[in-house]
Amino acid sequence: MARERGLYQRKDSPYWWIDVVLPDGRRLCQSTRLRDRDAATEFLIRLKADAYNAKHKPLQPDRSWKEAVLRYVGELDNDNRRIATRDHLRQLDPFLAEFTLNKINMESLRPFMRHRKEVDGVSNATVNRALEIVRRILHLARDEWEWLDSFPRIRMLREPKCRVRFLSRQEADALLEALPVHLHPVVAYGLATGCRMGEILNLEWNRVDFDRRVAWLDHGTTKNGDGRGIPLNSDAILALRAVKGHHDRWCFTYRGKRMDRVGSGFKRALKRVGITDFRFHDLRHTWASWHVTNGTSLQELMELGGWKSYEMVLRYAHLAPDHLSHAAARIERVLEIVEPNSTKTLRFSGEQTHANA
Repeated sequence: MARERGLYQRKDSPYWWIDVVLPDGRRLCQSTRLRDRDAATEFLIRLKADAYNAKHKPLQPDRSWKEAVLRYVGELDNDNRRIATRDHLRQLDPFLAEFTLNKINMESLRPFMRHRKEVDGVSNATVNRALEIVRRILHLARDEWEWLDSFPRIRMLREPKCRVRFLSRQEADALLEALPVHLHPVVAYGLATGCRMGEILNLEWNRVDFDRRVAWLDHGTTKNGDGRGIPLNSDAILALRAVKGHHDRWCFTYRGKRMDRVGSGFKRALKRVGITDFRFHDLRHTWASWHVTNGTSLQELMELGGWKSYEMVLRYAHLAPDHLSHAAARIERVLEIVEPNSTKTLRFSGEQTHANA
């Protein structure tokens, strides 16, 4: 007997099955994995509707990578992010400039990845930051701009665990002494607040309140685009007072103009005091590490530093293992408190038996 068409049941299955030719010409013969007839009917209706819409959807022109880049950069509302993004896009341009979006995949990206690794000698992390931008553009093209129906998976390269490099108090003092006059307040403020370079150099006086001891970072001036308040401790207050009156608008300036980077003076100061493998951003790591080792909780650190993800502050958790000491004590079998300078040690039953013998 011929098999039923449409929606039907089989004796050897508890589910409803379909055997249909969809509006786009495809024939489907499969289980709905649904036991309820109404639910299976709704499933079939949805399949037909999706196939009909796909068939009658007007054809979109193949958009180019260049078009997508121009739109993406134009929609960025964060100056700091725009600068970093453009650097990666310049590196991508020779390899993707002639591609349309629907032709971008791991195969088309492989020459870029190989060139950056083998010729430019950059790390996997640097390559991944560029791949993340590619992936972001493709997501926007599919989900918001409606330039793509789909795109293949863009896989990241394996990265080592996040690097945490921080200074001791003595190293920080030596660095501050070695800095040129115009950079001393910048670094002191960074150590006191944990702000990133762009957040420091873009700080304006109308965003500083000495009476309330707080500064504000506007939306679009931080790495994640969100604004946040910066509590100012005494070190930060002193750093700002040192440059008060130098400029009507900008807090940190050099020769009457806002600084856009710290320049080679920072590197020379590091070399002068023998500090190696250290970047300006490591001042933020230093600030966070000092906080954790002095008892600031990871939750407090997350709020102070403006991190959106708790995972971002877990890199500092190993610096304060004492916050788990109360948990370790829950299974103690020793009833009395053992003081740090106590000479008390374990006693074994074998020792007692031997002594009695």
